[in-house]
Amino acid sequence: MRFFSTATALAATAATLFYASGSAAINTIEISGRYFVDSVTGEPFFIKGVDYQPGGSSSFESGADPLSDADVCARDIYLLQNLGVNTVRIYSVDPTLNHDECMTLLASAGIYLILDVNTPIYGQYLDRWQPWTTYTEAYLDHIFQVAEAFSGYNNTLAFFAGNEVINDNTSAEASPNYVKAVVRDLKAYITNNIKRQIPVGYSAADVLEFRVPLAAYFECGPAGEAVDFYGVNSYQWCGDQTFKSAEYDVLVEDYTNYTIPLFLSEFGCNNVLPRTFQEVGAIFSNEFSVVFSGGLVYEYTQESSNYGLVNISSSDGSAQERHDYVALSTAYASVTTTGLATGSATARPTTCATSYAYINGNTTLPDTPAATLIADGLNSTYNRGKYVEITVKSTNYTIYAYNGDEVTDKSVTENYSIDISDASAIDQTDKSNSSASTGDSPSSSSGSDTSSGGATATGSASSATSSSAAIANLVRSSEKMGATAVFAVILGLVFA
Repeated sequence: MRFFSTATALAATAATLFYASGSAAINTIEISGRYFVDSVTGEPFFIKGVDYQPGGSSSFESGADPLSDADVCARDIYLLQNLGVNTVRIYSVDPTLNHDECMTLLASAGIYLILDVNTPIYGQYLDRWQPWTTYTEAYLDHIFQVAEAFSGYNNTLAFFAGNEVINDNTSAEASPNYVKAVVRDLKAYITNNIKRQIPVGYSAADVLEFRVPLAAYFECGPAGEAVDFYGVNSYQWCGDQTFKSAEYDVLVEDYTNYTIPLFLSEFGCNNVLPRTFQEVGAIFSNEFSVVFSGGLVYEYTQESSNYGLVNISSSDGSAQERHDYVALSTAYASVTTTGLATGSATARPTTCATSYAYINGNTTLPDTPAATLIADGLNSTYNRGKYVEITVKSTNYTIYAYNGDEVTDKSVTENYSIDISDASAIDQTDKSNSSASTGDSPSSSSGSDTSSGGATATGSASSATSSSAAIANLVRSSEKMGATAVFAVILGLVFA
């Protein structure tokens, strides 16, 4: 009777989950070796994206950000979805605002977020020339708030702890170990206070003399201090070029032995206009994918620097596709992110070199000024995001195609079903649970890889619970596996 009741319950769970899900749920992305991977299917995840900061990153002010207005998000997500992207990068947000509807709409469209935790507001970034003046508890409190605010969304892919902080000789001498300290502190905070280990990385200016040594410096050392992934802002493919003439072969060669995920965090040279994005074919080729995991085009909106894909009217908020939007849409439609060749994984270096060319490779990091925050979490009330019911699926703003025609159907297509039954899509750490993983000491110069664990339950109730979880994961995979295959495996779980 116990078997029958358990099997019946599992079958009911299977039917409910399977048939109620018109589309797959969006899975979190994890790291395996030198690649990002889907946490359920294990398939490599290649970034095909756009850098998205309407108004420009330097003009950011608190009180508004790209993910705080649902109508604006619906306008832009419609255009981003039609562009064929799977990821956006945002440079600055206000963690005190509500981002639930925009992040839910992004998730339903199948778009992930890579988020920079800094802003251009004083006290919310690391001064590249005098980092010791800005590396404060208040600064760390801000970036921890950002991490908390976006930790509840499955489609938060990763955090950037810094962007082009090291870009000249002065910053190369002053800043490397402070940036690494920020990485350490943010990783430790996430480990101690957020159950899901969201990756933390750095986005580098592609200054040739710094290219190899800086990447090696951030990759090496204890796990609690090294970056989880690395971004390169590269604008070396301009106009009509080849893999060799653009020196993409050199770029691949320079990073061939890199052991962690690597991608172009900005690309899209505008020295030759109009842009044709010829490099997209190279970025999503086997020759490139053995080292790099895709890239992000700079940038979504037209600003003074003339990289825009879309014009946004300052008077009525309407959006119009530019030539670059059409060109990138064509380029992205011509490539696939599945079936690309992957390079072999090698062990990450756990010790650093004694010195690095052109940069200050000091591996002694400053003690954190926020040890209590890292250990105990934020003291004040913070805004931890969650998925919600979508109320705006079609924007009220006018959208124009490149030829000037008004777009009539502006609805965002729901590619993924979003579970809003729980307070958060991600199960957060219960600090009273002694089985939660503990991070490295934030003031220590040593550390090790950590993993969460816990006691293993026994008996039929535990079996039913774990089988139900397995079924849920299979349902989330149904889009890739196919209905018949998934249901066959579900029946195997039920009657095994």
